[in-house]
Amino acid sequence: MTATDLGSPRASRPRRGTAGWVAALIFALLYAFVAFEGLSNLIGLLQSFALVDAELSAAAVAALVGLVVVPVLVFVIILWGTRRTSTLKAALVFIAGLAAVAVLTLDLQNLFQQVL
Repeated sequence: MTATDLGSPRASRPRRGTAGWVAALIFALLYAFVAFEGLSNLIGLLQSFALVDAELSAAAVAALVGLVVVPVLVFVIILWGTRRTSTLKAALVFIAGLAAVAVLTLDLQNLFQQVL
């Protein structure tokens, strides 16, 4: 007898279906928009400071890198964590993740301003 014959909870859970992947793709675009905004801030500020021969502190650069990394990391964690949930539950978690990313990016922007 295998684990699937015994009706284990793991075997009975559905995997992400087509609707789940479509929802994940839509949310991937939203998270990518936030990450792109962070990347444009990173590149633009590094170039601006280089033009006036000024250097950013390591904490300021770390805050700017965080603006790029946080949305990607949160999306990957949610994508992995919702792989066996319904599409509606996954969408709700993605929305909550977007709210968390918004809070974290505002905190990182505030940190950047403080360390300048």
